[in-house]
Amino acid sequence: MRAASSRAVKAFGVRRPATVVRPQRLGQQQQQPRSLSIVQSFDGNAGKALKEAAALDELIDVMLEAKSQQELSRLVAENIFSFDAKFWMRIATRNDSLKNEADKDKLKAVADTVMVLVDAMVKQTEQQLNDSAAVLQEVLKAAADEKGEWYLPLDPEQVSSVRAALDKHSERLDEALLSNCFAWMKKCQDDRMDTMVALLQKVLQLYAAKALRGQEAEGMAGVLNEVVFAEEQDWEPIIRRAAATGDVAEAAFMEVLQKKMEATVLGMQSGSYAQRVQAEYLKEIEARAKTVFRQLAAAQ
Repeated sequence: MRAASSRAVKAFGVRRPATVVRPQRLGQQQQQPRSLSIVQSFDGNAGKALKEAAALDELIDVMLEAKSQQELSRLVAENIFSFDAKFWMRIATRNDSLKNEADKDKLKAVADTVMVLVDAMVKQTEQQLNDSAAVLQEVLKAAADEKGEWYLPLDPEQVSSVRAALDKHSERLDEALLSNCFAWMKKCQDDRMDTMVALLQKVLQLYAAKALRGQEAEGMAGVLNEVVFAEEQDWEPIIRRAAATGDVAEAAFMEVLQKKMEATVLGMQSGSYAQRVQAEYLKEIEARAKTVFRQLAAAQ
């Protein structure tokens, strides 16, 4: 496969957050035309719009009831992806519907505070993206040969080097790093740098393996951990060997895997890159396991 120079990494741009909208203040928003109905305030069909409005109202109500600045900051951080144009349109609509000046003042105060918090978090995220770009470069360099080039598939020594780099920067394996990784993948896809795309995908696989690896070493959970941390080409042989020795039964293995998938989805921020990468990694293991058990059943 064609090699790619590690110097190419420096050409990749750092993606900035594009999902957070910095709105105008309520007084300025009132000068702009808005739809009169809740449904017209959102894209999509009426049912979806009503659900979105209800969800935003619930978030706004919770923030209005926050007892402290610290609690409000936590709510903003936990719902950072919700502060888009639709959210601020909903704030403006609710402001227009209020008759009590005290209620309007309270809503405006919360909205102003949220704007400040969102701006601060955006700036912090931008700095994290810049810092994580350097970390990602180090991880990629760990996979290069002595000439600074990559050849796929990576050999065992290079895989070990990447794992070591991930361990070294374990505290930096956050959303900013994953966001950069996906941004670089898109850049490489657009530039038809197929080797770099595959390399970044490999880094994501090794990240998921590290994040999902448990402490169990015995029983069904131990077999699953062995699969999770193994190289992709070794998944099926490990499952097949465990099934042949009687250590693994299909129903029990799939049950343990399903519980791990549920814990991953429910225990992480919805829509986050970490949730996406780890869930997809487990789904691929599930597909391979089903293939093995199907083949074993057909051979009987």
